[in-house]
Amino acid sequence: MKAWKVILAAVLLFTAGATTGVALTRLRVRAKVRSEAERRSPLPAIAWQRYEFLRRAQRDLKLSDEQKSRIEAKVKDSQERFRRLWEPIAPQAREEFEQLRAQIRAELTPEQQARFDELLKKSEKERRRAREGTNAAAGRVPKGDKP
Repeated sequence: MKAWKVILAAVLLFTAGATTGVALTRLRVRAKVRSEAERRSPLPAIAWQRYEFLRRAQRDLKLSDEQKSRIEAKVKDSQERFRRLWEPIAPQAREEFEQLRAQIRAELTPEQQARFDELLKKSEKERRRAREGTNAAAGRVPKGDKP
């Protein structure tokens, strides 16, 4: 009977240790994600993407500071060229999206339409928040934000 108690105590201790380890790991990962989000939050979305790309390239390719600067300039120029390409077709694309939304909405029940409208509002709010961070249409970064 005594051996049984020792085995049970060992199993309980192991389980408690494993559970504690998992909980601490989750807390640590969440803290790291939160820390990363806080670190990146002052950057506008497009600048953050450029920053992340360059950070990974510098790490993985072991870029020199000069290479990083030249590549960063090329990425920024490319974004500007893309903006100029998109500008003339943006109104047509918006109109196409509006027509598609109307067509989808026509297929839905009144309850589904209400939910669809909520989803669209939520999506628009997220897009607006991203746009406010980058002012992508004008290709400018708001004051105080540095890529």
